[in-house]
Amino acid sequence: MTAVETKPRRYHYDRLLLAYLLLIFAVAFAGAYFGLLYLLVALSHLLIILVVVRITGNPPRSPALSWLRWLYPIFLMLPLHYEIETVAFLFYRGATFDSLILKWDAWLLRGHPHTYFADALPGPAWSELFHLLYLSYYFIVFGGLLYAWWHGRDEYQPGFAAFRRHMFVLMGSFCSYMLVFILLPAAGPLDDRFLRFHDIGILPPMIDFLYRVADSSGGAFPSSHIGLAVVTYLLLRPSDRKVRFGLIVAIFGLTISTIYGSFHYAVDALAGLLSGPVLYYGWYRLYQKLPPENVENPPVAA
Repeated sequence: MTAVETKPRRYHYDRLLLAYLLLIFAVAFAGAYFGLLYLLVALSHLLIILVVVRITGNPPRSPALSWLRWLYPIFLMLPLHYEIETVAFLFYRGATFDSLILKWDAWLLRGHPHTYFADALPGPAWSELFHLLYLSYYFIVFGGLLYAWWHGRDEYQPGFAAFRRHMFVLMGSFCSYMLVFILLPAAGPLDDRFLRFHDIGILPPMIDFLYRVADSSGGAFPSSHIGLAVVTYLLLRPSDRKVRFGLIVAIFGLTISTIYGSFHYAVDALAGLLSGPVLYYGWYRLYQKLPPENVENPPVAA
């Protein structure tokens, strides 16, 4: 009887996420002096670290575990985003930089487009359209990640290298945005949004509900939705021309929808468009400088 060597491998994106989790664990643990909440945050990160170490240090033994092994970062994005308000409170005690960002908005754009964009295109049809475009973020980022995984899901085929690079650059950019939100918290124009779109149509109340239960105040500048969408586009540029065109159209719709729906100040959207390429090239170059991950050779039968 022959056995196949299935030596577990921890890839660069695994180490990247473990480093970020460890950093937030250290910050929260130090903040436990200010309250039990931060000790709970630290312990939750320690638990997540142990889970990630476990699932990345052992070969998956079922299709479900295989999915979890490669796509677990998707499941970490929500809690890591949700916690930024709590962690930022350690540094600023609830204060935000909205007044400063509003000044930038007025200086660069001679006003505040989020206050009049929706008035220029009133009515439920426009509202539903722009809120639908806002939801395109999830199809761009998560759909792009699944697209990369689908074309590189075999660990011993060349396409898997593109998936590992995609995951590393995307998650590196995501963690960068989370750190910016912790160090430069801004709530954005959500109060204006809730007044303007309260109980209007179908999609606005649904998105408002998602904000109330799953979002964390403080992550407005720059728009990580737009930034990560741009990163996804740059990662998928070499793919099919139709994919590139679809991503460009979706990113354009996402950008204007964030302003129309008062999810972000216009300067937030502009910062997202500019920071996306910067983070992409920064993390891409770092990935190129890291030791190569030699996993293209198939396992050897003993």
